[in-house]
Amino acid sequence: DLTVARIWDVADASGTPSRVSAVYQAPTRDSFILALKDVAEIWEIATGPDAAPESFARRRIAVSQPLDDFFFDPAYRHLIGAARDGGKAVVVDLVAGREIAELPLPGMPHLGSGISWMRDGRRVMATPHLKEGKLSVIGVDDWKLVATIETAGPGFFLRSHELTPYVWADAFLSKRKDVIHLIDKQSLAIVRTLQPVP
Repeated sequence: DLTVARIWDVADASGTPSRVSAVYQAPTRDSFILALKDVAEIWEIATGPDAAPESFARRRIAVSQPLDDFFFDPAYRHLIGAARDGGKAVVVDLVAGREIAELPLPGMPHLGSGISWMRDGRRVMATPHLKEGKLSVIGVDDWKLVATIETAGPGFFLRSHELTPYVWADAFLSKRKDVIHLIDKQSLAIVRTLQPVP
Protein backbone atom coordinates (compact mmCIF):
# COMPACT_ATOMS: atom_id res chain seq x y z
CA ASP A 1 0.00 0.00 0.00
CA LEU A 2 3.10 2.23 -0.26
CA THR A 3 3.07 3.23 3.41
CA VAL A 4 6.36 3.49 5.31
CA ALA A 5 6.99 0.19 7.13
CA ARG A 6 10.07 1.08 9.18
CA ILE A 7 12.49 3.97 9.71
CA TRP A 8 16.02 3.60 11.11
CA ASP A 9 18.44 6.18 12.40
CA VAL A 10 21.58 4.94 10.68
CA ALA A 11 24.46 4.63 13.14
CA ASP A 12 26.97 1.96 14.08
CA ALA A 13 26.87 -0.04 17.30
CA SER A 14 28.65 2.76 19.17
CA GLY A 15 26.18 5.40 17.96
CA THR A 16 28.32 7.07 15.28
CA PRO A 17 25.96 8.25 12.51
CA SER A 18 26.48 7.38 8.86
CA ARG A 19 25.20 8.16 5.42
CA VAL A 20 23.92 5.23 3.35
CA SER A 21 25.89 5.14 0.12
CA ALA A 22 24.07 2.24 -1.56
CA VAL A 23 21.25 -0.26 -1.06
CA TYR A 24 21.43 -3.62 -2.84
CA GLN A 25 18.75 -6.28 -3.13
CA ALA A 26 19.99 -9.80 -2.34
CA PRO A 27 17.15 -11.91 -3.75
CA THR A 28 18.60 -15.30 -2.81
CA ARG A 29 18.96 -14.11 0.80
CA ASP A 30 15.55 -12.41 1.04
CA SER A 31 17.29 -9.28 2.22
CA PHE A 32 18.70 -5.90 1.38
CA ILE A 33 22.38 -5.10 1.95
CA LEU A 34 23.31 -1.54 2.90
CA ALA A 35 26.69 0.08 2.30
CA LEU A 36 27.41 2.65 5.00
CA LYS A 37 29.71 5.47 3.94
CA ASP A 38 30.98 6.70 7.29
CA VAL A 39 31.24 3.69 9.61
CA ALA A 40 32.90 0.25 9.45
CA GLU A 41 29.69 -1.77 9.27
CA ILE A 42 27.55 -3.44 6.63
CA TRP A 43 23.84 -3.82 7.37
CA GLU A 44 21.66 -6.68 6.16
CA ILE A 45 17.91 -6.11 6.44
CA ALA A 46 15.80 -9.29 6.31
CA THR A 47 12.65 -9.08 4.18
CA GLY A 48 11.59 -12.72 3.71
CA PRO A 49 8.67 -14.50 5.39
CA ASP A 50 11.07 -16.28 7.76
CA ALA A 51 12.81 -13.12 8.92
CA ALA A 52 13.44 -13.52 12.61
CA PRO A 53 12.86 -12.33 15.20
CA GLU A 54 10.76 -9.79 13.28
CA SER A 55 10.17 -8.42 9.81
CA PHE A 56 12.95 -6.09 8.68
CA ALA A 57 15.36 -7.44 11.29
CA ARG A 58 18.74 -5.73 11.05
CA ARG A 59 22.04 -7.61 11.14
CA ARG A 60 25.30 -5.69 11.63
CA ILE A 61 28.49 -7.03 10.02
CA ALA A 62 31.66 -5.38 11.32
CA VAL A 63 34.36 -4.70 8.71
CA SER A 64 37.86 -3.22 8.88
CA GLN A 65 36.97 0.06 7.15
CA PRO A 66 33.90 1.81 5.73
CA LEU A 67 32.95 0.19 2.42
CA ASP A 68 30.67 2.06 0.06
CA ASP A 69 30.69 0.11 -3.19
CA PHE A 70 29.86 -3.61 -3.50
CA PHE A 71 29.98 -6.50 -5.96
CA PHE A 72 28.14 -9.76 -5.14
CA ASP A 73 28.85 -13.26 -6.40
CA PRO A 74 25.85 -14.86 -8.15
CA ALA A 75 24.76 -16.75 -5.03
CA TYR A 76 24.99 -13.63 -2.84
CA ARG A 77 27.18 -15.58 -0.45
CA HIS A 78 30.11 -13.17 -0.81
CA LEU A 79 30.51 -9.49 -1.46
CA ILE A 80 33.57 -7.53 -2.47
CA GLY A 81 33.63 -4.07 -0.95
CA ALA A 82 35.94 -1.12 -1.49
CA ALA A 83 36.45 2.23 0.13
CA ARG A 84 36.56 5.21 -2.21
CA ASP A 85 39.86 6.46 -0.80
CA GLY A 86 41.59 3.09 -0.37
CA GLY A 87 43.85 0.98 -2.54
CA LYS A 88 42.32 -2.35 -1.65
CA ALA A 89 39.08 -4.25 -1.48
CA VAL A 90 37.93 -6.91 0.96
CA VAL A 91 35.81 -10.02 0.49
CA VAL A 92 33.07 -10.53 3.08
CA ASP A 93 31.41 -13.91 3.64
CA LEU A 94 27.78 -12.96 4.31
CA VAL A 95 26.98 -16.31 5.92
CA ALA A 96 29.90 -16.19 8.35
CA GLY A 97 29.56 -12.42 8.75
CA ARG A 98 33.26 -11.60 8.44
CA GLU A 99 36.06 -10.64 6.06
CA ILE A 100 37.80 -13.62 4.47
CA ALA A 101 40.18 -12.08 1.91
CA GLU A 102 41.83 -8.87 0.80
CA LEU A 103 42.42 -7.78 -2.80
CA PRO A 104 44.90 -5.20 -4.10
CA LEU A 105 42.64 -2.93 -6.17
CA PRO A 106 44.17 0.55 -6.46
CA GLY A 107 42.71 3.28 -8.64
CA MET A 108 39.26 3.32 -7.04
CA PRO A 109 37.50 0.22 -8.40
CA HIS A 110 33.87 0.71 -9.42
CA LEU A 111 32.59 -2.59 -8.05
CA GLY A 112 28.93 -1.72 -8.56
CA SER A 113 29.59 -1.98 -12.31
CA GLY A 114 31.40 -5.30 -11.97
CA ILE A 115 30.28 -8.33 -13.97
CA SER A 116 31.04 -12.06 -13.80
CA TRP A 117 31.25 -14.94 -16.27
CA MET A 118 32.66 -18.44 -16.70
CA ARG A 119 36.24 -18.62 -18.04
CA ASP A 120 38.10 -21.93 -18.49
CA GLY A 121 35.65 -23.70 -16.18
CA ARG A 122 35.83 -21.19 -13.33
CA ARG A 123 33.90 -18.07 -12.48
CA VAL A 124 35.69 -14.74 -12.70
CA MET A 125 34.54 -11.19 -12.12
CA ALA A 126 35.87 -7.94 -13.52
CA THR A 127 35.69 -4.36 -12.35
CA PRO A 128 36.64 -1.04 -13.96
CA HIS A 129 38.69 1.57 -12.08
CA LEU A 130 37.59 5.19 -11.82
CA LYS A 131 41.12 6.60 -11.60
CA GLU A 132 43.19 4.20 -13.70
CA GLY A 133 42.91 2.94 -17.28
CA LYS A 134 42.56 -0.71 -16.44
CA LEU A 135 40.17 -3.50 -15.57
CA SER A 136 40.89 -6.03 -12.83
CA VAL A 137 39.82 -9.65 -13.38
CA ILE A 138 39.47 -11.73 -10.19
CA GLY A 139 38.86 -15.44 -9.60
CA VAL A 140 35.69 -15.87 -7.55
CA ASP A 141 36.73 -19.30 -6.25
CA ASP A 142 39.98 -18.17 -4.59
CA TRP A 143 39.66 -14.35 -4.66
CA LYS A 144 43.01 -13.93 -6.46
CA LEU A 145 43.82 -11.41 -9.18
CA VAL A 146 43.72 -13.26 -12.54
CA ALA A 147 44.69 -10.44 -14.88
CA THR A 148 44.86 -6.69 -15.37
CA ILE A 149 43.60 -5.38 -18.72
CA GLU A 150 45.02 -2.02 -19.81
CA THR A 151 42.41 0.25 -21.42
CA ALA A 152 42.35 3.65 -23.16
CA GLY A 153 41.62 5.30 -19.82
CA PRO A 154 39.52 5.13 -16.67
CA GLY A 155 36.02 3.83 -17.27
CA PHE A 156 32.72 3.65 -15.46
CA PHE A 157 30.81 0.65 -16.83
CA LEU A 158 31.27 -2.96 -17.86
CA ARG A 159 28.45 -4.80 -19.60
CA SER A 160 27.92 -8.25 -21.06
CA HIS A 161 25.45 -11.14 -21.05
CA GLU A 162 25.65 -14.91 -21.15
CA LEU A 163 25.11 -15.19 -24.93
CA THR A 164 28.00 -12.98 -26.02
CA PRO A 165 31.72 -13.81 -25.93
CA TYR A 166 32.60 -10.17 -25.22
CA VAL A 167 32.77 -7.68 -22.38
CA TRP A 168 31.97 -4.10 -23.36
CA ALA A 169 34.00 -1.46 -21.49
CA ASP A 170 34.06 2.32 -21.75
CA ALA A 171 36.82 4.86 -21.08
CA PHE A 172 34.36 7.59 -20.15
CA LEU A 173 36.54 9.27 -17.52
CA SER A 174 39.53 9.77 -19.87
CA LYS A 175 40.49 12.04 -22.77
CA ARG A 176 39.34 9.22 -25.06
CA LYS A 177 35.89 9.17 -23.48
CA ASP A 178 34.19 8.25 -26.75
CA VAL A 179 35.77 4.80 -27.19
CA ILE A 180 34.33 1.41 -26.28
CA HIS A 181 36.48 -1.70 -25.94
CA LEU A 182 35.25 -5.18 -26.82
CA ILE A 183 37.18 -7.70 -24.71
CA ASP A 184 37.23 -11.44 -25.35
CA LYS A 185 35.98 -13.18 -22.20
CA GLN A 186 38.35 -16.13 -22.59
CA SER A 187 41.61 -14.57 -23.81
CA LEU A 188 40.97 -11.28 -21.94
CA ALA A 189 42.37 -9.43 -24.97
CA ILE A 190 40.85 -6.26 -26.41
CA VAL A 191 39.71 -7.47 -29.82
CA ARG A 192 38.09 -4.29 -31.08
CA THR A 193 37.92 -0.64 -30.05
CA LEU A 194 34.89 1.21 -31.32
CA GLN A 195 34.70 4.97 -31.72
CA PRO A 196 31.16 6.07 -32.48
CA VAL A 197 30.48 9.06 -34.73
CA PRO A 198 30.27 12.25 -32.62
